[in-house]
Amino acid sequence: MLQKNVEVEIPLQDPFQNDALERKKIAENLTLLVQSTKQPFVIGIQSPMGWGKTTFVKMWKAHLEAQGHVCFHFNAWENEFVEDPLIAFVGEINKTLVEKNTRGALGLQIKKLQDIGGRLIRRALPLTIQIATQGLLGQESVKKVSDLLFNSGGDIASFASELAEEKMRQYESDKNGIREFKQELARLTKSLSEASGKRPPAVFFIDELDRCRPEFSISLMERIKHIFSVERMVFVLSADRGQLEQSVRSVYGAGLDEDGYLRRFIDFSINLPQPTVEKYCCVLYERFQLREVFARRRDGNNERDALLRAFIHLARSYRFSPRVIEQCFTEINLVLRTTPPNARLFSYLLALLVAFKTARPGSYSLLSGELSAGNVKSLLNEIKQDLDLRDHVCRWMLAQFEVYLVFGCLKSEESRVEPLAALKTNAASGNPVERSYAQQVLRFAEKIQYDSYYREVRSLVAQIGLVEQLTLRDFGKAAE
Repeated sequence: MLQKNVEVEIPLQDPFQNDALERKKIAENLTLLVQSTKQPFVIGIQSPMGWGKTTFVKMWKAHLEAQGHVCFHFNAWENEFVEDPLIAFVGEINKTLVEKNTRGALGLQIKKLQDIGGRLIRRALPLTIQIATQGLLGQESVKKVSDLLFNSGGDIASFASELAEEKMRQYESDKNGIREFKQELARLTKSLSEASGKRPPAVFFIDELDRCRPEFSISLMERIKHIFSVERMVFVLSADRGQLEQSVRSVYGAGLDEDGYLRRFIDFSINLPQPTVEKYCCVLYERFQLREVFARRRDGNNERDALLRAFIHLARSYRFSPRVIEQCFTEINLVLRTTPPNARLFSYLLALLVAFKTARPGSYSLLSGELSAGNVKSLLNEIKQDLDLRDHVCRWMLAQFEVYLVFGCLKSEESRVEPLAALKTNAASGNPVERSYAQQVLRFAEKIQYDSYYREVRSLVAQIGLVEQLTLRDFGKAAE
């Protein structure tokens, strides 16, 4: 059965039970920071995309809730279709508190907050919508707009003056509306701790902010700053700082100080440390339930050890993020579960091909067709730049790959003359790394049957690319 990676389980009684990236201490320290203030506060959780911010946020949220805090979780990317983030914010507050069976005075406060928020949103609508709905402009102003649209002889200058006055009145109304909203929100956050026995402050998590449209990201942060900045309310923004800076440049132009702009919104930032590759790979191995796959294989233990050892080296060399590592494991999982237990498994080459496909997709695509001597040379040169041949595992992997390219893909003796000559020269080189590597390639070349080896590895490339029909009968024939 093809096994997909499942989402990390977060037990309520121990949210960090499955904390594979060992970030519990960071959450505990941040909890102390949150509990030390009643002032409005914004915390930035920063790391590149794919480093596990979402999992960390979910674990920390569960930890805070276990400590007695009311928490809200808002996926910004899933809500960017909303014209104004205020709509989604109020909706999330309502949804979370309704789920907690909020009744009585607290329920009435939520309803009032929704009503005030609705009025604020209507005031923020574009002018054309205001006119169309007659929601904000007076009837007389709307009539004059209609006259202007159909009668070019109207007094435009006079109307412009009246419209300016209307906008000034709207500005004052907006200020009063924002003030009223903040007062009601402050009452609500106070009631959450006093009426329901919860611990202040309430914490509002905003995740996936770096995946949103620049305009939505900026609008969201400005709403937090100007409308949701109240006592007993802490916001946590989870994002890639570089992506947020790009959003600022996109909206305001390259001349703005992006860092200075973001500092206006974020009071404290923390960078999540880069995860340990070894531990994360072992976690994925268990999560994909690969133990059961290797248990059915004749040489499963050795194949498993070789695969993990090789891929960990490659993930380090290519600096794969956790998200990329997980995607690689999805492809590895596919190949393992579609390879018969009695068929030979090239663990080192499987790891290398999956990593190379991910890191260098353009070059990897050459492996699906017929390779020329020039293709072989360029592929080898490229991958040698990526890997450290001083490392035994990298040297072993690449030596197998070079045998496959030179002896499996170059069909004629003439096309092999140049690469073989280079290998023999390097095998006698004074450079110990070059010498050891070339000798390893030549040893592999002596042991294999070129045609069989080429068919096996070419089949592996096809499995990864879903080119071959994945049936046990076909793989059985290839292994004979």
